[in-house]
Amino acid sequence: MKQKHEKVTAHVIGLLTVFILLASLALVTGGKLMGHKMTSNTEDPAISQLANGSVKVNTTVLGKDIAGYAGTTPLDIYITNGVVDSVTPLPNEETPGFFKRLEKDRLYDNWKGVSAEKAASMEVDAVSGATFSSKAVIANVKAGCNAYVAEYGGTVATGNKEDSLAVKTIVVLLAILSGAILPLFIKNKTYRTIQEVVNVAVLGFWGGTFVDYAMMIGFFVNGYGVAALSTILLLIVALLYPIFGHDNHYCNWMCPYGSLQELCGKVTKKKIHISTKGLKFLDNFRYALWVVLIVFLFAGWGTGWIDYEIFTAFIVKSASAAVIVVAAIFLVLSVFVQRPFCRFVCPTGSLLKILGKN
Repeated sequence: MKQKHEKVTAHVIGLLTVFILLASLALVTGGKLMGHKMTSNTEDPAISQLANGSVKVNTTVLGKDIAGYAGTTPLDIYITNGVVDSVTPLPNEETPGFFKRLEKDRLYDNWKGVSAEKAASMEVDAVSGATFSSKAVIANVKAGCNAYVAEYGGTVATGNKEDSLAVKTIVVLLAILSGAILPLFIKNKTYRTIQEVVNVAVLGFWGGTFVDYAMMIGFFVNGYGVAALSTILLLIVALLYPIFGHDNHYCNWMCPYGSLQELCGKVTKKKIHISTKGLKFLDNFRYALWVVLIVFLFAGWGTGWIDYEIFTAFIVKSASAAVIVVAAIFLVLSVFVQRPFCRFVCPTGSLLKILGKN
């Protein structure tokens, strides 16, 4: 009994350590914690009249629940006599490279010269290579123009959601629940393979849903409501399950890239032998890499790495070629070495292992 209590205590201490670390990173990188600014600076009003007669719509509050890949994407929308003059992005937590693609593809020009009423409902294609960021910008424009129309007159767009989106959300949630619950009761290789295929197909390629630093820090920076239920469920499994004795449940049973590596490993039973000394070196390398990357985040150097973790390779339309190539290399290695990325590199896994330390 004493040993059990000591183990639970160790898990709780690990959980508090992870929470403090993520909360600190949220404050350093985003200046907010769970959507609340830690400074006394007041935000611009959602709608303000300018000296030249134009109207500026600021979507910081209007779009507080609209997130791109790493966070919210607020905009300033300038409107004169009911017509959009320009759309300007405000400081945000998204990767700068994604926003450069939006500018290069002239996404913001889609609304120039368009009436606010039309802009609130018009369909605009997302930019290839920056799908999440561009969809967030499009949603912000719609929210901002709807607010303008509601204030100055016109028909507010209803923004009906596509049925396919609702179906996708439900399927992703079911996949998360199956990985979170069924392994607690079902213990056989056939089921494990089925769950791995579901993780790769549904959570990975279809849903682009996984735990990484961008997701965790984004959660601590912005906070999420019911719309991000999948994020909350994944964090519950990743951060809270170890307290109840299920160490590394997310990594072992739900991570899409870990599942894909394990599936590749089934190609052959012949594996490369790594000596004890070699394993110790690789383990030390993993933690040394993790410490360096965390220091980078706190120091503000090279923080963009969190948006290029290997898991983003599943989001093919938005992933960089380099990430896809590295992901492919580790998949080839996983045929001969059991889950090499998980065991010897993964920064996210290194953080979650703190929860499993006894």
